This record gives sequence, structure tokens and C-alpha cells, in this order.
Amino acid sequence: KIGIRDDVLLKPGRLTEDEYEIMKTHVDHGLDIVGRARWLHDALAIVGSHHEKYGGDGYPAQIPGDMIPAAARIFAITDVFDALSSERPYKKAMPLAKVVEILEEGRAGHFDPQLLDSFLEIAPDLHAELNHFDTNELRTEMHQINGRYFASGLETMLV
Repeated sequence: KIGIRDDVLLKPGRLTEDEYEIMKTHVDHGLDIVGRARWLHDALAIVGSHHEKYGGDGYPAQIPGDMIPAAARIFAITDVFDALSSERPYKKAMPLAKVVEILEEGRAGHFDPQLLDSFLEIAPDLHAELNHFDTNELRTEMHQINGRYFASGLETMLV
């Protein structure tokens, strides 16, 4: 949630209407940042559409269904999964069963049903695999993944 003040970003409990409007501006902040880096342009669709909802009532453009880029529809599922299943300064992590229940409630309204089915097939195993890491181990793993990604695409990033 780039560009959002900590008092809004880390607020425990429900956001006010004004705070929610502030929170929604992270999409514009993200688009601005990603748009400046040519090598990140493939991520623009994700950054700009990851809060659109399959039923058409998301933000910023209320795009429905398959008009939402597929990568953004996938990211929407993983973003909510991460938000619910991860501990944050203002909340405890939810148990996997509760996270799955909430995702199921979002079927067709919030999430692409077919993509949700595919995600839910792999989520328990991935959650079990990653849940045993501590924060430092995850950070190390992410640095290694990022290193491989950026090393393999370095020549395209410099063009």
C-alpha cells in the first residue's frame, strides 16, 4: 500500500469512509512509480487492476469479469489470501480454514471463480510449505528468487 500514511495503513479495525478513500489512492501511487520504470511496465495491469472485483464493483474503474486482466485477477486472490493469512502489526494471522471460507464467500462477486478454484487446489500445500519459515528465512528466500529473476532479465531491463 505504497504512499499511504501509517496511521491509515496500520489502523486496527475498520477504516472510516475518508480513510478508505485515502487507502484507495495507493493504486495511483503504484501506477505512478511502476510507470516510471520501463522494465516494470508488465506489472502495470496488476498494479492498476488488482482491486477490481469480478462482479464489477471494485476500484478504480469498476471493470467486470474477464475484462479485468488475468494477472490482476490472480493477484487479487493472492493479495487477499496474504492479507488474511499473515500476521500484521494490527492483527493476528487467520487460520487457513477461515481464510478459505472467506475466499469462498468472494466467489464470483470478488474473485474469478475458475481462478479461485485453481488457487484453492494449491493453497493448502503452499501455505504448509511456507508457513514453517520464520521472517528471516522468508526474506532470504525472496532475495534468492528476486536475484534469479533479475539476473535472468537483466539484459531486457537495460534496453
